[in-house]
Amino acid sequence: MNYVKKKVASWEIRYGQIAITGSAYQSAKRMFERYFGKTFELATFKGDFPNRHFIHESTRNSLRLACAPFFSSLREGDVIYVQPLDTDRVGISDKEPSERVAQVENVESQLAIPPGTGGDITRLLVDVVRENRRLREENEDMLIYKDRLEKYQKLEYIFEDERFMEDWLERNIHKALANLEVIDRQPLLTWNETFMRNKPDFFCVDRTTRELVIVENKVRGRHKKVETQYLTYKAWVNRNIDRINEHYKPKSLKATENFKFVIITDTTDERLEAICEDSMIALVLIDGGVVFEEIVPY
Repeated sequence: MNYVKKKVASWEIRYGQIAITGSAYQSAKRMFERYFGKTFELATFKGDFPNRHFIHESTRNSLRLACAPFFSSLREGDVIYVQPLDTDRVGISDKEPSERVAQVENVESQLAIPPGTGGDITRLLVDVVRENRRLREENEDMLIYKDRLEKYQKLEYIFEDERFMEDWLERNIHKALANLEVIDRQPLLTWNETFMRNKPDFFCVDRTTRELVIVENKVRGRHKKVETQYLTYKAWVNRNIDRINEHYKPKSLKATENFKFVIITDTTDERLEAICEDSMIALVLIDGGVVFEEIVPY
């Protein structure tokens, strides 16, 4: 397969970029490796856009491509096909590339037999060629999945324990989001509001902006009340900004009303993703404690 099939998500339209992750990442990495570290022209079905580049995050198994004028014009659920064209161009089509079909038709023309001397055999051979290509593509995806499964299956089960995952994140939050640093875990603050019954899992600081980031750890699908937590924390922070900044002054924290909220989870669903997208909450999916995928970007 010489292209990547991509279904466009709402957050990708909002941010004007796409992310190729999961099982598609490895094949995309091989396919577009020659474009890394350089700019190229993006040739799309809505026009050409010069000076584009890939953002390759190997630690997260993520390949991003930004082009706001193009991606922001798409609709949620649109399917696009991304493929290399030449040394300086990457193409995006809204129709499946026809190269493989052309190859099959070429085989058919090469095997053509004069009428009445075996046309049925030709059609049978062409069907075999098509089926063989389909199986090869499926097998490639299965091999990638098999390698990934074997790598993580011994680790995955231990991250189903919420306490273990919290312990691990306290030491390794930077593996989920590189710019974060934990400054407190389930902070005990004497000036809590009466409505603040639950303690946040982590207070973090953004290394670049020094802004407050609250991180919630959710395992086994325990995120049914996440919107209530978010609104509660937001109200609490807004009422205690000066106290928060004074308490964490040694950490050079600069909390504001626009603090960020992050959810790190081992499971997700459409409801959670919709809430995070609409509320600008970063959503990070953890896989075996090794791979992190930003479902809604930070």
